[in-house]
Amino acid sequence: MSHPISPDEEMRLAALRQIELLDTPEEPAFDRVTRLVTRLLNVPISTVTLIDANRQWFKSRVGVEFRETHRDIAFCAYTVATSEPLIVEDACQDSRFACNPLVTGPSGIRFYVGIPLRSLQGLVLGSLCAIDTKPRAISKDELAALQDLAAIVTDEIHLRERLVLEKKNAHASLQALNELYRSMESQIERRTNELKLVIESAYDAYISIDAYNVILDWNQAAEMMFGWPRKAALAKPITQLIFPAGLPDAKDQTALEFMARRYDGTELAVEVRVKKLMIDRRERRSLFIHDITERQQLERLRDQQAREDVLTKLPNRRALDERLPDAMARTRRTRQPLAILFMDLDGFKMINDAHGHAVGDELLRVIADRLGKTIRETDYIARWAGDEFVLFLEGSEPTAIESLANKLVKVVQEPLAAGNAALQVSVSIGVAVYLPASGETANELLKRADVAMYEAKRSGKAQVSVSQPADRAY
Repeated sequence: MSHPISPDEEMRLAALRQIELLDTPEEPAFDRVTRLVTRLLNVPISTVTLIDANRQWFKSRVGVEFRETHRDIAFCAYTVATSEPLIVEDACQDSRFACNPLVTGPSGIRFYVGIPLRSLQGLVLGSLCAIDTKPRAISKDELAALQDLAAIVTDEIHLRERLVLEKKNAHASLQALNELYRSMESQIERRTNELKLVIESAYDAYISIDAYNVILDWNQAAEMMFGWPRKAALAKPITQLIFPAGLPDAKDQTALEFMARRYDGTELAVEVRVKKLMIDRRERRSLFIHDITERQQLERLRDQQAREDVLTKLPNRRALDERLPDAMARTRRTRQPLAILFMDLDGFKMINDAHGHAVGDELLRVIADRLGKTIRETDYIARWAGDEFVLFLEGSEPTAIESLANKLVKVVQEPLAAGNAALQVSVSIGVAVYLPASGETANELLKRADVAMYEAKRSGKAQVSVSQPADRAY
């Protein structure tokens, strides 16, 4: 397939690249508009599309998984070339698009409307698109609404153009920059009014309050998030409904994590942004509230996974490195014994070589389970690396420590069935007792236990070797 080229193609591409929007992250200013397009026109797909030399790239998209396609199959290439709104009621009946893979594929495009997005010089950079997988017509009111939304996107593009041009004028004075900022603030305030309908349909909760924290506006997302209908929320203090502990003290554009309250009394983790405005000489604050429950759950899961050994589900070396200094601090405070047991399996490499890594992994899982069931609930065991494990015991007397170490040697030696083969390994254990008066560091304590473990191996394996501190007998 081929695509039409606009007469001012070179100038158009230069303007497009100058505003530095291509290949940038998604932004709320554009995403709110595409979400609103799908709702107002009841279509499954909407995009803010920029037409590059050989591709169409989506600055914002709803209902589209990919970020770009080749320009040859882009409907928007025709919008750019004609500089006029493009309306296709049934792509299958349009000779320009009937064979287009975006039409002939599963759930292909049938209905398309594209409104040109122009630069400050009037060059068409792309289009705001509404797309459906069913043939349909567009009413005058729907077309007018789509053109109004395209004007909002165009305003945002113009702001970017002005900002880029200002940055490139190195000789511009501070006064000119301040004027630009004032102009941007004025336009942002104007666009706030223009985007009232967009805000009402936004995914995030939007709440407007006055200087006394009384609710002036409450969108549908706020109803869904907190449970109060709009009529019930209006004219109520926001602290009475969702922030009983007080309103977050946030500066403009600063996001704060906070706990909010729902209608049923349950708490909800949210991220709050506050924007202060002066309208008719009266202070007004706009709160944009995002539910971060899922994000916090994912963060907790990632934090757990970062400290957990994937194979054995025991804490890993990183978790032990974080936990051990705390245990040493408790020992210095309580003067209760603390011991490190450094364990290394004997004969594990031979089993791995003879039976494969899958059997070796299963053996490690079994050994980890045995060790965990043998120690106390208050003891802490971690997989250090490979076939090495580290256990630290708090509040155990020296005789009990050595007794437990010998018990662990016996537990590890119990045979394990793997198919028709009976596998057996042993363990060498080095013990180091921490003495608070010694000033020993966590790394030094672990190193002493490691050295003792190698001494146990040299003594014949399946042995326990106790390290003697240099400054005090054990």
